[in-house]
Formats: sequence, structure tokens, C-alpha cells
Amino acid sequence: MTRDESASRRNPGQRGSSARSLRDTLTAYAYISPSALIVGVFGIYPLFFTIYVSLFKWRLARGDFAGLDNYVKLLGGNLWFLAATLASLGGIVLAVFLIRRRRGGRGPLWLSCGVIVLAGSLLGFGLSLPSLVSQGDKEAFDALRVTIWYSLCTVPVQLAAGLVLALFLTRRMRGRQAFRVIYLIPYIAPTVATAAIFELLFSLRPDSFANQLMKLLGAGPLQWLQESRGIVQLALGTGPPWAGVVPAYWAGWAQGPSLALVSVIIYSWWVFVGYYALIYINGLGAIPRQLYEAAEVDGAGRVRSFFSITVPLLSPTTYFLSLLGVIGTFKAFTQLYVLRSAAASGTVDAVSVFIFFTAFRKGNMGYASAISILLFLIVLGLTVLQQRTTEKGVHYGD
Repeated sequence: MTRDESASRRNPGQRGSSARSLRDTLTAYAYISPSALIVGVFGIYPLFFTIYVSLFKWRLARGDFAGLDNYVKLLGGNLWFLAATLASLGGIVLAVFLIRRRRGGRGPLWLSCGVIVLAGSLLGFGLSLPSLVSQGDKEAFDALRVTIWYSLCTVPVQLAAGLVLALFLTRRMRGRQAFRVIYLIPYIAPTVATAAIFELLFSLRPDSFANQLMKLLGAGPLQWLQESRGIVQLALGTGPPWAGVVPAYWAGWAQGPSLALVSVIIYSWWVFVGYYALIYINGLGAIPRQLYEAAEVDGAGRVRSFFSITVPLLSPTTYFLSLLGVIGTFKAFTQLYVLRSAAASGTVDAVSVFIFFTAFRKGNMGYASAISILLFLIVLGLTVLQQRTTEKGVHYGD
């Protein structure tokens, strides 16, 4: 008789405990297997298949093996410019972490190092990126610029407006539930239907709602969804005064987003602010009223209570919405595609729209897959960076 058999006979409960543990493990795997199968089939497999397609000259069917040719076409063949740009981005990330470590006895040292690294990295990024763009696909980088403008102008406004609207809708008033439903209608309604209504409101006709509003403000009618010029150029009447000083790529950034893209951004505000407000309402409902009562006893006003209680305890909700917003804006497609116009000269075409045209209109599946992988890496990097830089500022009320 072996030692294990003798031990099992002396302790029969051990064998039953092991069998029960194995049964529980198999039951758990059985419960998660449907979800794991769905994620694997519709999430993980398409990712690896996209990488596979990007390595071929793939049109309607698989062509010759291309290796990294699609990525070279996208980013250019000069590895020095690519390495310099990636090193500059890494320096910016490092500078952010150094600046965040400014607390403690060595705080001034970390802050000084962070500022120096940040200044050098921004200078290197500003010089290397235009060279990288000149070697790569200019249309793809223009689409990336549109995507970044769309994200920068959409997410912060939606967070702020959603919080203000949530504070308004949590007050005691008549018809509060009706107002919550009304503000949520643009989000739950079909995108094509809401976009069609919005396109009528922002029509280029002089009697459209948007142009009538501009007339009340003393301005002339605008082209809105068909205007390709940047808002800075429209405001100044000419190009920005620094256009001849900075590289041509950054001069395009200096003109700001086009008026057509701003119109789509306003549409996104209209659609998603109600959803953000609904999530914030749930977050506000989880904050104990006793905290506000205690703060009132201590003499804190509404403004102090808002910044000392509401904002910190809503940080998990804000973090969730900001993360969801950044990911959503970088992969946004439907509203951009429906509201785009040929007259806007591609100034509304984000990376997702550019991938669609490359794949299904030009028939270049291999190159579209390479752009998709680049977009995936950008979104993944932004998600990790956002998580690392904001996790310490999130308070879960423990």
C-alpha cells in the first residue's frame, strides 16, 4: 500500500473534498464556456486572422505573400523616423509617470526630470512625426488626425455635460422620469434616423435651423456638413499666422477640425450626453446622503461638497465613461459614415471610415487589415496609458 493510499484511508474526507473541488472547477468552466466560445470566435480569432490577411496582397481572394509590405506602405520604409517617433512617445509616457511621482522628499527632483524629459520628447515628436508622415501614407495619417480631433472634442464635453445634466435630473421636480426618457431618446433611436434629422437641422440652406440660429447671432449662413475648411481658418478668414513657421503637417493641425467634423461632433454630443447622464445618475444614487449632511453640519457649501464629495466618489463612473468614450470614438463609424459628404473632402473620414473604403471600395483587404492592426495598437496603448495614469485618482469609497 502506498503512502497516498494509506493517507486517503486514514482521511476519507480528503478524497471527497478533492472530488468536490474538481466538480466545482468543471462546473465553473462549463458556465463560462459559452462566453469564452463567443469571445474566441468573434473576438480573438478575427484579430489573428486580420494579422494573417495583412501579410498578403489580399483582394477578393488571397494573393501573393507580401510580408511587411503593407506596413511599409502605411508607415514608410525609413525605420529611423519610425524609431524616433516611437522613442518620443515612450519619452512622453515616461515623463508623465515621473511627474506623477513628484510627491515625497524627492518630489522636486522627479518633477524636474519629468519636465525635462517631456520637453525633449515633445520636441523630438514634433520633428520626427512630419518626416514619418511624408514617408508613409498621408491619407491614413489624415484619417488618424480626424479621429484624434473627434475624440478630443467629444469625450470631455460629453463627460462634463452628462454630469451637469445628471445633477439636474436628480433634483426633486415634476416630470423627472419623463425628462430622463426624453434625453435618452437620441441614444436609443436608430442612428440613421437621428442622423437624417440632424442633417436637416444643419443643412446648408439659408432657412435651415442652424443657419437661422447663426443669423440671430449676426453671422452669415455656413456650409456645415459640406465645409472642409478648419474652424480656425473660418474664424480668422485666412490660414493661421503660424502656418509658414511650423511644418506643413502641424500647420494642418493648427487649422483645427473642419466645420463638417464639428457638425458631427455636435451630433455626437446630442446623442451620447443623455446616456452619460443616465450612468452618472446611477453613480450619484450610490453616494450616501449622510456625507452631504455631515459636510453641511461642518459648514461646507454646495460647491465645496461637490468638489470634495461628489467628484471623488464619482471617479469610478468618470473613469468608466472616459475609457468607454475614448475606445468608442476611435472605432466610431456609423455616424461619421452617414453624415459624411463628398464636398467635405475627406475631413470627416476617420480611420474606421478610411479602412472601410480601402477594403470594400478599393478592394485592398491586405492594406485595410494593416491599418486595422495599427488602429488596434493605438487604442490598446491609449487604454493602458489611461488606466496607468488615472487608477490612483479613482476612489471606490473603501
